[in-house]
Amino acid sequence: MLYSTGHGGKVVPAETPTGLHEAAAPFDTMLAPPVLVPSTRSAAMPGRAVTLEAASGGAFRYYFPNAAPFPASGTTLAALDALGDSMFDPANPSPPVSIPPILTYFGQFIDHDITANTDRKVDGLSDIEGTFGPTPRAQVTAGVDNLRDGSLGLDSLYGDSVGQDAFSAKLAGLMRHPTLTKKMRLGVPVDVGDGQITPPADSATDLLRLGFLLDRGDLTEAELNALPPDQRDAFFKNGSVLRQRAILGDFRNDENLLIAQLQVAFLRFHNTLADLVPTFDEARKLTRYHYQWLVAHEYLPSLCDRSIVDELIATGSPMYGAFFDANVPAMAPKMPMPLEFSAAGFRFGHTMVRGGYDHNRVFGRAEPGKPNREPFARFDDLFKFTGDGQMKGFGFQQLPNNWVIDWSRFVNAENPFRSAKGLDTQIDPPLDNMINQPSGIFKNLAKRNLRRGFRLNLPSAQECIAGINASGHFRPITALDPTRIMQGRSIAGADFGNHTPLWFYILREAELLGSGHLGPLGTHIVAGTLLGLIIKDQTSYWNDTSAGHRWSPSTFRPGAPIDSLKAMLRFTGQLAF
Repeated sequence: MLYSTGHGGKVVPAETPTGLHEAAAPFDTMLAPPVLVPSTRSAAMPGRAVTLEAASGGAFRYYFPNAAPFPASGTTLAALDALGDSMFDPANPSPPVSIPPILTYFGQFIDHDITANTDRKVDGLSDIEGTFGPTPRAQVTAGVDNLRDGSLGLDSLYGDSVGQDAFSAKLAGLMRHPTLTKKMRLGVPVDVGDGQITPPADSATDLLRLGFLLDRGDLTEAELNALPPDQRDAFFKNGSVLRQRAILGDFRNDENLLIAQLQVAFLRFHNTLADLVPTFDEARKLTRYHYQWLVAHEYLPSLCDRSIVDELIATGSPMYGAFFDANVPAMAPKMPMPLEFSAAGFRFGHTMVRGGYDHNRVFGRAEPGKPNREPFARFDDLFKFTGDGQMKGFGFQQLPNNWVIDWSRFVNAENPFRSAKGLDTQIDPPLDNMINQPSGIFKNLAKRNLRRGFRLNLPSAQECIAGINASGHFRPITALDPTRIMQGRSIAGADFGNHTPLWFYILREAELLGSGHLGPLGTHIVAGTLLGLIIKDQTSYWNDTSAGHRWSPSTFRPGAPIDSLKAMLRFTGQLAF
């Protein structure tokens, strides 16, 4: 499991091997102690085609390790900050796009499942405050570890990370039902008088939270106080136990309400599948398979250049394949993770975030006979109605039921509050002063991303394009004209037109070429990596041909495949149409 105190804070992975990972759980929080049974994910990740050797440094590497370094001078940081400031311009709003907002947070869900650590302080290596230059690449790869195993294996859902310590193993057990052992545990929101947000018909629409476990005696405050300081800090705030703290595989999945409710949706998906199969392991495998398939066949085609995605699927994602073969022996059982993807490419979703959403009938468009309180849910509230936000200080230890999501408002792009923001170089203002984040640079998302890429010594976009073209795997990519890259922006102190920060370029490329999706460089880095992680994982759906063909949702339900996020939400009872 992964403990987090927010961007810029410390993250503590569990590292002591243990076999006590799996018990199971239902839609409701039950009243018996958990059952711990052995995990099916051993430390060697059986089935994955890797060579288990002593790890050499972290699990992050560069796609283009020999690329020329990003030009640096005494004015580079100031220029990066000015570029970040230019990305918050209320007078230049993004045009509407037909992207359902659920895809914004599905992307965040994917990111939390496969990577952790490039956006946090690593002492003496990757602090992005103050004055600094690029860190030598060998020092980055030796010192920045991926705190996830890199696979799309949903350990963020199940808490079954490789190498748990005893306390993490206990939490993983508490996430699973003590008697209905095929299922996962969920929480019930607090009734605050606005009536239930339906569907679903049941009330299992919140995460399991610490206060419930303390009240039952499954955990004690003394036990939490006895933890090492970094672990202890995840459960306390201002000296008091954080009873609202969600108990889940990655604490980041309760940092905002939309990602938390998506976590609930996937837990419900597992539980609904568990009603149809004989074992917990089978339900978990099917949950993983469907999730991986949705990444490859819904998420990526919706947000990337579809022709390139099709090419990558047909060719087996050769750029990631070569990267994997070059790097995996040194870091098994982890999947090697490209820094160009983690610290730049896969941060494109930040530009899709809106400052408010049509969340449900109470905080959004009213329904006939049911007046609303607000015309939309403000972004700040979506952070405050979480464990980190302590349920906005109302004293609730579970989510108020009037903040349960209405997924019907998130799966179609119908109006500005029911669509994602466009993929471009304009970011909605709440992200320039983010709540629940430390003071300083970490509160400004654009500056944070640009400074992080500089500190981690990412190649410029032009160097990445040259590297892709030199590989010979794909049709050549033509770099954007320098004047088009910086059109409308005058940034002194750096030549960003010819040496463009990778994250900014990917957004600018989408803005100019993508028509609502990533352009060629962004697609190769994002889709190539995610597809590569699936293809190279011998335990993924891609490599299951036990039915005589590659697994697909039709393999499980030939007449009614769960082949979209909409279909998944219908299957779990959270969507009526």
